[in-house]
Amino acid sequence: MSRERRRLLPPEESTAEPGRYGCPMLTRGHGPHPTQPNRPLWRCSLGWALRTDLDVANCIATGAVVDCWKVHPERRPIVSLVTGLQGEQKASAD
Repeated sequence: MSRERRRLLPPEESTAEPGRYGCPMLTRGHGPHPTQPNRPLWRCSLGWALRTDLDVANCIATGAVVDCWKVHPERRPIVSLVTGLQGEQKASAD
């Protein structure tokens, strides 16, 4: 009988998929947003409520499930939202 040759150390796996950013539990809802049909509906697969755009931005800035800012509030990422009004002011200033 022959034995299968295996490497001494297993190959290292990448920690994140290329092109995927944010918490892997953040998904798009199947239906439209209940109050704003033009806005996407974001959901947390762990069951946390995402009520505002700031909540969604915090989830996008979180790198892994273990760093969830809802579970560990001390790990909340620093994010800023650019509203439409701020974007218009920047465009008019240029």
